[in-house]
Amino acid sequence: MRFLSGVFTAVLAAVPGAVRAQENDRFSADVVASAGYSNNPFTLVGDDTESALVSVDLLPRYQRLTERSALTLSGAASFQRYLRRYSNNESYSVAADYSLRASEQVTAHTRLDLVSAVIGANNNFLPSIVGAGQAGPGIGAGTGASAGDIAPGANATVVPLTPFTDIGLFGLRNRRRSARLGGDTSIGMSAQDSLSVSGYGEIARYSRLPELGDYEAYGATLGYSRRLSERLTAGLRGSVSNFNYKLDDSDSRVFSVEATGSARLSEIWTADGAVGVTFVDSGGVRSTRQTSLSGSANLCRRGELSTLCIQGARQVTPTGLVGSQYVTTVGANWSRRLDERENVSLNGNYSNVGSGDSRRLPGDLALQTEYAQAVAGYDRQINRRLRFVASVNYRRLFGDNEGRPEDFGGQLGISYRIGDPQ
Repeated sequence: MRFLSGVFTAVLAAVPGAVRAQENDRFSADVVASAGYSNNPFTLVGDDTESALVSVDLLPRYQRLTERSALTLSGAASFQRYLRRYSNNESYSVAADYSLRASEQVTAHTRLDLVSAVIGANNNFLPSIVGAGQAGPGIGAGTGASAGDIAPGANATVVPLTPFTDIGLFGLRNRRRSARLGGDTSIGMSAQDSLSVSGYGEIARYSRLPELGDYEAYGATLGYSRRLSERLTAGLRGSVSNFNYKLDDSDSRVFSVEATGSARLSEIWTADGAVGVTFVDSGGVRSTRQTSLSGSANLCRRGELSTLCIQGARQVTPTGLVGSQYVTTVGANWSRRLDERENVSLNGNYSNVGSGDSRRLPGDLALQTEYAQAVAGYDRQINRRLRFVASVNYRRLFGDNEGRPEDFGGQLGISYRIGDPQ
């Protein structure tokens, strides 16, 4: 908790005027206490893997809005205690997100994410509390929607599509700590044309096999788009990334060129995506060297009472075992407000990392390369600050998976909001 409060204080001090009380400043914190069951919470190999658990989650959020800018600081701390076999499990994340409209032609955005979590652990499958702003890295393709895009009055949230890049490390209770800083700027060159520039840097550290997994990554993207009509935009972008590992001759350089587009299909349907080719120059023994198609696609429906998004992405990412691989991810998420107090949600996704000999260890030991999960959630507001939350989930690793039970379970809990009740 000292770590979380220290980061929040540092970020607030770094943003001019952010600590001054304003009528557009909002602070809230959700405290969630829950109990549940998991058949294989750490995706282990063995016969006796199940356990009941109790958990406490803290989700603080601060937001400051002005006419031209928006600052959001959010965090998540989860503490789990298992009633048999396993030791306690904790996960933490902090995010700082800042957007600025410098002029009618220029916008800028930056985001910092700090995350510490055990790879493959059943950290939390409870439904997101509306407005909680749970912290987490924006990795992979965007959703094509954000909470601000939902029609007024809709208590529906869109779950980001998250590729699982370290499937091969599931079951080892390997903790991954990462810091990622990214930013982008968009410049309107005319009423129809715009130019965008973005960049990022990331550091990842692993508690086990750090000499094989630890890496630094950085990259940049340059893009151009043109509005063809009120509903259609098309463009082109190019990007370059470097993934650097500790071992000699294990680094990767990735180049991609993609055509981009977005469309408003109707008042409630939108689509966006990109398609192109990616080139990989790598010295890593377990890195891909393929030139392959890459891109992303998002189709979203935002209604007054519900949202639905179908998403897909294929991209090259670093992994925690000396190698960059193509990660293919598909998913869908749906949420609906049943009435003034009740919401339901469904989401699921599938990830595939690499293929063939590139995902085998010495001795012909196969790494897991495929993972799928599905979650159903329900929440009901009891009063302005108190909410009942529940979920059921299913997770499975595919491939050479003998002796590893699938994971299924559920949780029931109560959430209490401190601060701004909205």
